[in-house]
Parts: sequence; structure tokens; C-alpha cells
Amino acid sequence: MDYVSGLKDKAAQFERKLDNLRINEVSPEPYCRRYLQHLLDHKKYYLAIYADVLNKAIQHSGKRQQELTLVDFGAGNGLLGIFASYCGFKQVFVNDINAHFLEGSRKLASILNVPIAGFILGDIDAVETYCKNEQVDIIVGTDVIEHIYDLSSFFKTLSQINPAIVSVFTTASNPGNPIKLRSLKKLQQKDELIGGNPDDFTLAGEAPHAAFLETRKKIILSQLPGEPIEKIKLLATNSRGLQEKDILVMIKRYVENGTIPEAPAHPTNTCDPVTGSWTERILTIPEYQDIYASNGFSVSLYNGFYDEYKTGSKSIVNKTLNLLVKAFGRSLAPFIIFAGYKK
Repeated sequence: MDYVSGLKDKAAQFERKLDNLRINEVSPEPYCRRYLQHLLDHKKYYLAIYADVLNKAIQHSGKRQQELTLVDFGAGNGLLGIFASYCGFKQVFVNDINAHFLEGSRKLASILNVPIAGFILGDIDAVETYCKNEQVDIIVGTDVIEHIYDLSSFFKTLSQINPAIVSVFTTASNPGNPIKLRSLKKLQQKDELIGGNPDDFTLAGEAPHAAFLETRKKIILSQLPGEPIEKIKLLATNSRGLQEKDILVMIKRYVENGTIPEAPAHPTNTCDPVTGSWTERILTIPEYQDIYASNGFSVSLYNGFYDEYKTGSKSIVNKTLNLLVKAFGRSLAPFIIFAGYKK
């Protein structure tokens, strides 16, 4: 792939800065440490992804990185944003909804001696408020777009921050990869019907959570304590994919006129009723295109790539898979990339 001048070299230099990083100095929080350790264990691969994201952002902006102000949205430990600053972006702001991760990103930037213009706690509304006197040119994020509760509202806010803003987001919720879809649907069903635990997999989260269905039942039962259990179950089942505030609206309508919402069209998409975070939400490409277009943005779609930096036979397999991705496209891509820009 063709990179903006110097970006590939910056990735190699930044990788060396990470070699002697001590995880325990960055954060005392187990999940923050576990997540950062995962990134560092595969740092060549993640830096290749970050370089690709920044490369696409710069190219779609039509400007040099030295002229661009960037926000790393849903940044986690902030490694993408810190790398962007290291690559010479004019200003970089790091954002996350989790205070522990945000503090970890602040510490990480300090340890690496890379300047960050600001650390923003909250969602996209917090970004808009914090940057009201800034010209934000770029917003980027990896593995975050599939978790955003209301994507249309999100992109509407982006257009208010800057109608010409360029956004680049990666997601492993690739609707074109059938093997990936099967694993995602299993994960969604587990969160919906069984619940989750940090021990489920490396990046499973920082705390256990009950089955989303049971959580919705409790919310509904607290508002309708005398309602027949069959109706409670039906309301809970058909409110899959709703956050608590919208569940309460549904209950209000049910009380007023007996309206029960139809079951969601998608068979497995579900979100945490408390936080509104979707479990690896699966949307079709036309659905994404409609969301971008309805908020004034065009969107280009790119295929992601496998980790060629593994050792031995795994590297050979992944290099072969990357050749197959080039030949067969989205059906084999491990993740996809959306680049949004003004129509």
C-alpha cells in the first residue's frame, strides 16, 4: 500500500519506543493493563493498522498531517492517538468514555514523551463540547463504530463539529465475511442469553455482566410489578437492542395504549441495556451507507488485512490470506475500514 511520506518510517520508530514500556507504570487497572499488553504483544500489526488508518485520513483530507487536528475516539489506552501525535499531526485529542482508560492514556503519553492537546472523558457530545473552539479535521477509531448505540445521532454530531470532517473507523464486524459473522452471532447470543465474564477472552471487558435479556426483564418488572410474567417476557424479548432510556419509553407507550414493539429484524444484534454498547453490532454495507449519506457524508470502504508479523507458519498462512483478500475482497477480510468525508 502507498503511504504518505514518512508514515511507514514513523511506525518503525514508534515501535522501538514501545519496546521498553512497563505495563504496570501505565495503569493499576487489570483490564487496562490486559488490553495494553495485548496491543504490545502484537504491536507490529496494530501499528500497521494505525498507519493505514492515518494514511487514509490524511489522503481523504487533502492536507498534510501538520495541518490537521485529530480526535482518537473511543481510544482505550490511546495508542492510536499517541501514534498520530508522534507522526506530526498539528493537534491530537484523546477520548474515551472510561475514566480508567483515559487516565492510562494520559500516563502512556507522558511515559512516551508524546504531546497530547487534551484528554476528553465521555461520548461524542463531550467531544463536541470540549472542542467547540477547535477546528477538528479528523476523527478516527478502531473497533468502536460497532459499539456506538445510535450511529445516526453520532454522525449528526460529527457534522455539527465540522461538516467537512474526515472520519476513519475500522470494525471487525464485517458483514461480508461468513466465518466472522458466525462467531459474532454466537458472541451476541451469549451476551443476550447467558451473560459475559472477563475470562471469556482477552478483550472481554473489565467486569462480569448478566444476560442482557434478564437485565431488560428486571428494568421492565420494576416499572410493571403487577404485569403478567408472559407480558414481561415478551416486552423484554422485543426490546432487544434498546438502552434503558428507550426501554422506559417503550413501557410508557405500553401503559398508555398497550403497544408491544415488534421483535428486532436482526436475529442476534443486542446491546447492554445499561450502557447502550452493542455487542459487535452487525450492519449491512447499505445500512452504513445510508447512515453516512443521511448526515451529509460520502463513504469509501476498504478491506483490512491479517497479521503477517506472526512467527513461523502463522505468518505464511496470514500472508497467503492477505493475497486471497486482494483477490476475493470483503468475504475474506478480517476487518473493514470506513472512510467518511463531505459529499
